[in-house]
Amino acid sequence: MKLKKIAALLLAVVMLALIGCSGDKPDSDSHGSTGENSAPAEAKGSLTLLYCSNDTINPYKTISKLNAELGLLLFEPLMKVDNQFNAIPALADTATVEGTVCTVTLKNVLFSDGSPLTASDVVFSYNLAKNSSRYSSLLYEVVSVYEGDEKSIIFNLSRHDPYFASLLTFPILKQGSDGLKNEDNVELVPIGCGRFVFSDDGTVLVPNEKYYGGSTNVTKINLINAPDNESMEHYVEVGATDLYYADPSFENIIRMSGKKTSVNINNMVYIGINHNYGPLKDANLRYAISSAVDRTEIATTAFYTNALPATGFYHPLWEVAARYQTLPISADKKISVENLEEIGYNSLDVSGYRVNSAGKPLTLTLLVNSDSPSKLSAANLICEQLKAVGIKVVVNPLPADRYFSSLQSGSFQLYLGEVKLLPNMDLGPLVLAGGSAAYGMINAAPQTENEAFNDETSYISVMQGLSAGTNTVTDSAPALLASMPVVPLVYRSSVVFYSDKIKDFGNVSAFDLFIALDELKF
Repeated sequence: MKLKKIAALLLAVVMLALIGCSGDKPDSDSHGSTGENSAPAEAKGSLTLLYCSNDTINPYKTISKLNAELGLLLFEPLMKVDNQFNAIPALADTATVEGTVCTVTLKNVLFSDGSPLTASDVVFSYNLAKNSSRYSSLLYEVVSVYEGDEKSIIFNLSRHDPYFASLLTFPILKQGSDGLKNEDNVELVPIGCGRFVFSDDGTVLVPNEKYYGGSTNVTKINLINAPDNESMEHYVEVGATDLYYADPSFENIIRMSGKKTSVNINNMVYIGINHNYGPLKDANLRYAISSAVDRTEIATTAFYTNALPATGFYHPLWEVAARYQTLPISADKKISVENLEEIGYNSLDVSGYRVNSAGKPLTLTLLVNSDSPSKLSAANLICEQLKAVGIKVVVNPLPADRYFSSLQSGSFQLYLGEVKLLPNMDLGPLVLAGGSAAYGMINAAPQTENEAFNDETSYISVMQGLSAGTNTVTDSAPALLASMPVVPLVYRSSVVFYSDKIKDFGNVSAFDLFIALDELKF
């Protein structure tokens, strides 16, 4: 497809539409109109989305947010993950984990060109995924992959992971189709099994007649070229698109008129703890900090309700762990004071801060990334909440480079962090020493007379048992709360804005914005 030529044509059409409206917001039912009166049924069944002509639509090469999202309509994965973090079969018929082996069997599915999906296509796509920046992190447990037969694939894993199927969300391409080019040596869109394909002239998306999931209410998807952030923001603000996903990693969310729905993401905001720092080795102090924070206030005030209060270490809406997570979402000052008194901070000084028998106040520093307004707001709020139980906290704001440098060198006592956890809910990178986000962790559980767990039954042993297959989430959820290696605060949420022409967008998922597209109502 000649993306640049198509982009020029589309841009001209859009500009004419905008001029014709004298700068007003385009009517949502006229998106993509060329001046002809569209039939009501077609208008109700069409959407308009943004894409970037300067970038490929190959999911393993694209770098733009817009094209990565568009690819969800063209290519299907083995499994999908819904808004409650449940793994749902897509191209896979079954995905079974036994020990360190996951066996996937395929549905009888056709690619958009009519050829059958086979195990060799999956292995081909896996090799693309493991070398891509977008999908390689999902495959960190995979040691090897091979074809069992024409319709089955064997994944050998480095550890036992009962939720490995949730990581099988990389897109499946027809083997060899990622390098196809036309007569002008322009790269073509790879062949997938998705719900849509490009029309013959390459200007719109139309339903894939070979799609295994049946028909959809969306009869056509018009495309508007947004080659850079400035044009994307403009089209979102004037309502030229019917859908916009607001990534929470951007502090300033672009607002779009119409409706919006919250999307759950697996991003935990937490208070990190340096377990090498004397007082913080004691679990009672960590409990006191956890009980003093009001998670609901942090979610609503610092993150403007785009967050859910944490009830434990796992996402509060993940049903597997929900009943084993008992963190209060409001502050419990009584429990905080009891834990502080347990470690000898029994008196208050003239300023209202807790002091020990030697009259020494309990003072901690909280490192925070000053480049993030929401994190800075949360840090100041935490400071006030801990002050209410007599813990003095000094907020230490540093720009991003110095913030991460301090974490890596261990130059902190407490820090306010955010970690994006994978959909298999592996907390190891955060709470086990050596993990990519395990700043301040040590190799063994702290041993004090007040520690809730001894060396044999510490959360570390339980987490290691998860990998060995001897423990489950029902063991790890309470063990983590008992040791409190970090203090979970909230889980971030993102937002999908959609136009008024859409009655209900359904169950949007951060892993597939169009997971409920087949049920879309206009």
